[in-house]
Amino acid sequence: MEAKIASRFYQFRTELEKRGIVFSYSGILTEDILTSIGGALRQKMTLDRTDPKIARGVFSSFVEQVQNVIRYSAETQEMPTRETGEVTPPPTTDSRSEEDGEQDNHLRYGLVAIGRQPDGRHFVSCSNLVAASQAPGLRASLERLRGLDRKALTTLMREQLKEAPPEGSKGAGVGFITMAREAVGGFDFDFYPIPDSDNVYFTFEAYF
Repeated sequence: MEAKIASRFYQFRTELEKRGIVFSYSGILTEDILTSIGGALRQKMTLDRTDPKIARGVFSSFVEQVQNVIRYSAETQEMPTRETGEVTPPPTTDSRSEEDGEQDNHLRYGLVAIGRQPDGRHFVSCSNLVAASQAPGLRASLERLRGLDRKALTTLMREQLKEAPPEGSKGAGVGFITMAREAVGGFDFDFYPIPDSDNVYFTFEAYF
């Protein structure tokens, strides 16, 4: 049995290497995990002598993508409240954010992968569940960003920062704008419909 276990994981590692993935993580994502992985990522890029401009872009995209998972992933695990020890109910789409004074006591799941393609481009990919009802709007927003150059994206970011955050946003609403602007090699995204589910599997990948 041990040999079979080792064989399966070796095959998994081999598949990652074929895809050029040098780092991957799947599971609960928190700010503490973000900090730990970020430190390891910085060290890896330093050891690989990655071009500083590319390294900054990769790290920036990694942080933004993981924070998106932490804030918005539809796949959650309930945490007991500090006061009662009781499990809190799943969040709803109209629940108040931390900025409104209410703590979101849920751990969110996602997958992040970082690597290098055969053509030399670095990539940062992040995946998580999102509500199927939100997918059309998200797709439209990303298609719009994909048609803008860096100058236009910078202008859009400044305009967004002057306005109130979009409804349902837990930040300034500039996360994807930032990633699109920093992704000098462009970006791609996709949605996979999950059978018998109100959610879809969303993947965003930025290239450097």
